[in-house]
Amino acid sequence: MKVYASKRDWIYGSLFLGISLLVVWIVITSYFDTPFSAWLVMLFFLLLINSVLLISFFFIKIRIDGEELVVNVVFDIFRVSIFKITKIRIGETMWSGFNKCGTSVGGLIIFSKYKNDLYITPENQDEFLRELLEINRHIVIEDLKKNN
Repeated sequence: MKVYASKRDWIYGSLFLGISLLVVWIVITSYFDTPFSAWLVMLFFLLLINSVLLISFFFIKIRIDGEELVVNVVFDIFRVSIFKITKIRIGETMWSGFNKCGTSVGGLIIFSKYKNDLYITPENQDEFLRELLEINRHIVIEDLKKNN
């Protein structure tokens, strides 16, 4: 089993920092305008949402487990057989793909037979692609950086 951490960049980092600061600002400003019990409930839910976002940013792992590609954030959130992968597109933006499990731009879109596209950003893309191609040599690699 090979595990790859997700690459992070300043765009995603600043996005999560902005969301966290917005949550802190909402909590502080609402403290003076709402009853204390309502404020505590709002504080709990906003901290819960913020925690889920930060956990998904820092603890996302991509693993090749036998013949399956698994994306894990505390628990498995996406799983696909490597033999069902048809094509991988390199150099996509984070706005591409149906399942977005990447934390930077310029990642990989993984297309499978069931049309459930996956966007990921492994730290070492070359090693990751080599590992996938060792298991399934029929995967088509399409590099958008070389086409431009």
